[in-house]
Amino acid sequence: MKSKLALVLFLAWSTTYSIAQAPNSNHKLTEDFINFFVGSWTGDGEFSNGKKISADLTFKMSLDSSWISYEHKDKLPNRYKALSMWGVDMLNGQFVAYTFDNFQGYRKFASDGWKDGKLILTTNEYYPQRGLMFQHFIYEKLSDKCFKMTYETSKDGIAWKLGDYLVFNKI
Repeated sequence: MKSKLALVLFLAWSTTYSIAQAPNSNHKLTEDFINFFVGSWTGDGEFSNGKKISADLTFKMSLDSSWISYEHKDKLPNRYKALSMWGVDMLNGQFVAYTFDNFQGYRKFASDGWKDGKLILTTNEYYPQRGLMFQHFIYEKLSDKCFKMTYETSKDGIAWKLGDYLVFNKI
């Protein structure tokens, strides 16, 4: 009796798991988004205090074209490096980005996706010394081979303070 019950529970679980994991073909990155970002980029900009910043970016399709792998490398004297995965949640269709950096940080961002040449990735985290902190990256298409990336922070998710910005050109 116990083995029959275990078999029934296993079959019910595996069927539910399979259905829950079935991808929705409507939830995927759009071709115009992929075509715009995939490739190598170089850019220059400034921090909010006027200090200069430069970085190189690489966007590649990954995992059977389900995700975009995005590598960010600041040029010296800055040291920030990050690896991100951008994609669309197969269950709810929300654009998500997971970012891991060389300071052992990681964040999950969410977005409404690429709309009118703009992508806004937003997250919030609680920090013991600073409290709740909102962050977002804005990627704004300026031309077919150029975009501006802006990083901002906020204490309330309404009033935003510039961290830095860079303007990137496709190499």
